[in-house]
Amino acid sequence: MAGREIITNEYGDVLLPRRFEKKYLKFIEDLSSGDPLAGKASEALKSKDVGKIESAMVALANSIRTNLLLVGLICLVVEQERIYRKAGYRSYIEYSQTLLEKLQMSNMALSDAKNIVAAFLDHRDGLERHNFRFERNAHKLKHIDEAISNHDNLDEVYERAASSTYREFVGWAQAKKKELPPPIPKVKIVNGRITVKGKKYEDLPEAVKKTIEQDFVDIYAIRSDGNEAVVVSAYDAREARLLRKRIDGLLKEIRVKR
Repeated sequence: MAGREIITNEYGDVLLPRRFEKKYLKFIEDLSSGDPLAGKASEALKSKDVGKIESAMVALANSIRTNLLLVGLICLVVEQERIYRKAGYRSYIEYSQTLLEKLQMSNMALSDAKNIVAAFLDHRDGLERHNFRFERNAHKLKHIDEAISNHDNLDEVYERAASSTYREFVGWAQAKKKELPPPIPKVKIVNGRITVKGKKYEDLPEAVKKTIEQDFVDIYAIRSDGNEAVVVSAYDAREARLLRKRIDGLLKEIRVKR
């Protein structure tokens, strides 16, 4: 602007005072406690080599992701095997609220970790057929159901999950808009036998039968716990996941008030 004096930067690339450098290096060394990754971070900072510093950060980030996913795997086993009952809880949802306090983690971080591991186990054969490296691509699995619902070719989904960047995969997974759903099929159960649009259950496509069987297992498991099963329509897998998270929070509020 005219008439205003330009303020110049007199500091340029002057290094930070050595006093502060010693302070943060001492803090990292105190955190290390024999941890080789923390020790590597300390040595990298001492060297002031950007390449070594970035390498140390990547190693630390990989370690964080691996440990978090291991926690997710344990949570999945606790849920599937109903181990939470041994702690006196009727459902995993109730148990997870206590678990969050003990782990000092956010609900989203814990839920994401469990869902990522579950998605990997569901699609493991197809992913590994395309050389999917779990430790490097795990977080893409949060979007794999959406990719499958928006794209017909499973092999393409698995190949892209294995080879593309996280941003590329998410963009592609969300790219194709779903067409309007087909009309609701007529389902009848007569004398214990299921027919869908006039077809016998045993003559249905394997994918349809698998879905029906999984729905039956989920509903029966809920009722066996003495709980009520509620079926809610969701537009796609992503919407269903978001809805489940909201429902978990709502149930927690309801149970606190009871």
